[in-house]
Amino acid sequence: MDAGALRHQQQLVLARQRFIDGAPLPEGLLPEPISRSWRRSRDAGLMPGQACLSALEPDPCELGDSDRLLADCVAPEIDRLWGLIGGPSWTIYCVNLQGVIVYGRQPHDRTSPLGQLHIGRRIHEARFGTTAPVCVLAEGQPIVLVGTQHYLTEFERFFCVSVPLHGLNGELIGALDFTGLGERQANSVMEQLTYAAMAAENRLYASLSDCQLLSLQHDPRQLDTPLQGLLAVDAAGRIQAANRVAQNLLGLARGRSVGEHLETLLGERSASPSPSAPQMLTLADGSRLYAQLLTPRSRPRPKAIAPAEPAVLGGDAQLNKRFDAARKAFAAGVPVLLQGETGTGKEVFARALHAHWKPDAPFLAINCSAIPESLIEAELFGYSEGTFTGARKGGAKGQLEAANGGTLLLDEIGDMPLALQTRLLRVLQERCLTRLGATTSIPLDVRVISATHCDLQQLIARRGFREDLYYRLSGLEVRLPALRQRTDLDLLIDRLAQRYNSPALHPETRRVLKGRDWPGNIRQLEQALRLAAALAQGESWVMPEHLAFEPSAPEPRSGRLQDALLSTIQQTLEANGGNMTATASQLGISRTTLYKKLREA
Repeated sequence: MDAGALRHQQQLVLARQRFIDGAPLPEGLLPEPISRSWRRSRDAGLMPGQACLSALEPDPCELGDSDRLLADCVAPEIDRLWGLIGGPSWTIYCVNLQGVIVYGRQPHDRTSPLGQLHIGRRIHEARFGTTAPVCVLAEGQPIVLVGTQHYLTEFERFFCVSVPLHGLNGELIGALDFTGLGERQANSVMEQLTYAAMAAENRLYASLSDCQLLSLQHDPRQLDTPLQGLLAVDAAGRIQAANRVAQNLLGLARGRSVGEHLETLLGERSASPSPSAPQMLTLADGSRLYAQLLTPRSRPRPKAIAPAEPAVLGGDAQLNKRFDAARKAFAAGVPVLLQGETGTGKEVFARALHAHWKPDAPFLAINCSAIPESLIEAELFGYSEGTFTGARKGGAKGQLEAANGGTLLLDEIGDMPLALQTRLLRVLQERCLTRLGATTSIPLDVRVISATHCDLQQLIARRGFREDLYYRLSGLEVRLPALRQRTDLDLLIDRLAQRYNSPALHPETRRVLKGRDWPGNIRQLEQALRLAAALAQGESWVMPEHLAFEPSAPEPRSGRLQDALLSTIQQTLEANGGNMTATASQLGISRTTLYKKLREA
């Protein structure tokens, strides 16, 4: 845990003590949904120190018919997730609207506290205090809850991510939760749960036996997947149900579509949807969608997107082929070298490789260009007590040692100092390391993924990178394409927009997004869509003005100065073969400043 996170945790503990005595919570200390749960927990008479799991009633709640239907829909997704991200310290479960667990997977160890979270157990605020599924049921939005954000101190050791589950017309019917001891990458878990929830929601439509199901999406590759829009249409052609995606695609308010005739939403030129192949539909507002009738055989089991594949992979066939090769190579112990521009998703790609191989093992990432050269050796290899002034008592693990048994991502490997490259090569060859100032070695079992935006071959030619280390790290080289080179921009836009619960994208907004160059790649696109979703709250559409782009604004003089500075940096960087250390030295600035300037660009 870094110093900032530790300070925040200490502030939370102190604020909770004062809160119990009647003091208000400091503004901004907790997300507002969590603050509201804390207040409800206190009002219910809960004390943070009281026991919960050990004092639970033994008798489970009985499940009704609607609970069993919900369990049937979520069970395949929970089982699939459990095989990918489950483990002895984790649980995945689904609760209904009353907080009763209708289905879940828990550790087999009966002594584990997670074993109490079985089918029939009710997770309610008056007993459990602030938990992720409780907040989801109260707020209707995804929640991440970590450590001291829990109201009860008993749950401070837990990491929880929960997402809402919606019924046939978008109404809240429950929550899907991932809880355990330790910590995971919250965005990755959230995305996996979201796709699982969407797949489970789509399974509910199998119960509408007297309706035809119409699958809708901008991209035909998303039809009959968890990302599809679904309309249930009766024999008279009237819409009986529409899922959240369909409501967004059609710009409908929740429930407004029920009873409406399908023809009122479609333009006169639209072809009739067919089960044999996707058809292009032109809507009454002029926008276009692909549609396909789902056959009864395909209804109960819509195809699922593998949950370990994050949004960065999308539907680009070439990139998915590269990921599949990298996944197999990495699982076999072959080191992988990722190359690509800034923002193309190298770290997310690396995390996905790790999740396929050993999701319960540690994953650590170190940015070789963001750490001062004087500190990077201690950061990577650790140090023993007394190595230097201010060294921690007992010494400290380095990132390599902390990742033992798991994966270490060496980001911007091209900026690693030459002397450190030599030591890293020796560690990888001998599979053991020695902390700075120590004399004993530590056995090391770690898999390494490296990433860079540099041309390492040029660096080798300029003697800026060791050739033998390059061959040690590049068992398989994978180049990640820039966003402008990808064939699945529509799919990426939709996935990222759905991550932030965005209203439907207006066709003109989509045209603007697809027309931009995106020098910051996926990272820049994601931030643009995140802002647009926030600015368009309460609207039916995300309009171009919500993107906050100002292409026609006159360029200020400071902007021209920044462009000139950036041009100088880029020319110097290119002349040095992408070597950040040499470039910073030539420009007379630190590597940290250089990296900051490039990120600001």
